Amino acid sequence: MTRIAELLPRVCTKTFDKPPSNPRTTWREKNTFLVFVRTEGGEIGVGEVWCEALSPAVLAAFVRDEMAPLFRGADIEDMERLWQIGFDRTRVSAKPGLALSVLGAVETALWDLTGKRHGRPLYRLLGACRDRVDVYASGGLYGEDNTPARLADEMAGYVRRGFRAVKMKVGGKSLAEDMARVAAVREAIGPDIRLMVDAVYMLDGSSALRMARALDRLDIWFLEAPLAPGDLTGLRRLTARSPVPIAGNEVAFGLDSYRDLIVEGGIDVVHLDVNQCGGIGEARRIAALAAAFHRPVSFHSATSAVCFAANLHVAASLANTESVEYHCVHQMLFDQVPADRYPLVDGAVVLPDAPGLGIDIDPCSLREV
Repeated sequence: MTRIAELLPRVCTKTFDKPPSNPRTTWREKNTFLVFVRTEGGEIGVGEVWCEALSPAVLAAFVRDEMAPLFRGADIEDMERLWQIGFDRTRVSAKPGLALSVLGAVETALWDLTGKRHGRPLYRLLGACRDRVDVYASGGLYGEDNTPARLADEMAGYVRRGFRAVKMKVGGKSLAEDMARVAAVREAIGPDIRLMVDAVYMLDGSSALRMARALDRLDIWFLEAPLAPGDLTGLRRLTARSPVPIAGNEVAFGLDSYRDLIVEGGIDVVHLDVNQCGGIGEARRIAALAAAFHRPVSFHSATSAVCFAANLHVAASLANTESVEYHCVHQMLFDQVPADRYPLVDGAVVLPDAPGLGIDIDPCSLREV
């Protein structure tokens, strides 16, 4: 038995000289919040918490005061039992989303430790479905000097690097301006590259339908997050009338929310993130639910190398995975991963043979909170 000694919350902060923007947020700095699990023998596993618009100090207090007492002294391989204990304790509270993200991070760290203990990569412990996963290059943000021409050059550059699919932001300008941006990208990348667009929940029902109809001539693979996350009635109307498939919602958390997205919202592509939805086990349950409704799953990954690794390994264990996001702007902690860890072959990342997540980050190298 390998017992948990402590949970170590840590944060990494990236500042931007030229702050990038999506339709909703301009980042002057961006935090990545990690939870390290240290065993009594000194082994370390790591997971990540989604911390957008949330103080790292608040998260650290929750980890130390609420979660650590539940996990301390437990066996690292009891991750499902421990997750259920944490879930039951927090589900009737004012903090279910925060709790699920933290639980997911701790569970990911336990899987990382278990993989290292057995010398096996995580996706093989979960039951490998494939040894490579299609990824798309994610960028195409807004900025003061990001003209359609510069945007087109950026996205074409990802294709030159070997990506066979790219994603850009929409919803932050007028429909005419956004259509000019998307058209410039389509012309630059050619007809054979998948092009996805993400509106970051900024549109209402009428404007989303107008955008979807305008996008149809540009062969858009999916329109992501067009409506406010809770507008399931509007989402159902939109998916029924849109000529472009609708994807969402990576900000959802928990199996029940994804049931509602599929059944009530009629979503075409189920978009999730291990860091946000509740962890590895919950992501796999959500993917199984999506499969029962014949829906593919696509994984969001827009923070760090830990986030990317967790989503990549889970994606490789599933039959209905469509893709994983490879963010080309927000690349926190990628400098602590070997350069050859994620080779890109024909638009897919080949899974590493390294045990666990395949990442070794020293918690002492990050800021304690």
